[in-house]
Amino acid sequence: MAGRYKPNINHNSEFELDLAPLLAVMVKLVPVLLVSSAFVQMMIIETELPQVVQQALAKQDINPKVTISMEIDKKQGVNIIVNEAGNEKIKQISMLPKNEFDFEKIHLAIQEIKKLHPEIFKIEFNPSADVSYKDIVKIMDEVRKTKSNDIRFPVKDEKTGQLSNTDYMFPEVIFANTLEG
Repeated sequence: MAGRYKPNINHNSEFELDLAPLLAVMVKLVPVLLVSSAFVQMMIIETELPQVVQQALAKQDINPKVTISMEIDKKQGVNIIVNEAGNEKIKQISMLPKNEFDFEKIHLAIQEIKKLHPEIFKIEFNPSADVSYKDIVKIMDEVRKTKSNDIRFPVKDEKTGQLSNTDYMFPEVIFANTLEG
């Protein structure tokens, strides 16, 4: 047997990393992202709440005694759930004949719940996927404030200890099912 050929391999050699393909992809993606961001809109409804209501919201965040939530479904209607120390009370509001929400009944039901729990200013929404954005916004409008100037709710000012009245019912709406599909 003749001598074997043994290649000389240098394991300490260096090579250059070619970043040109990565840069080409980035140059193409940046304009696409910029153009597509023009079509994505984030809507925030910014409202100035009275100081007393802001204090009540902060207090409610620390020690939630009562939670109020709404399950909104296009087939079954609206279920308003009041959870008070583990005791749940459910008020159901059915759909109107043309498969539309009964906004007037929703407003009246929320108003009655607010009269029972004037210290609560936060509500959770659980809309199903078949509920349109327009209907969700209309329901949010119904629960935010009273329609009548005669109906007001007492709120205790934590700093002065005085009672004041407000027409806000549930100005803070939280979507509880945002991580679902």
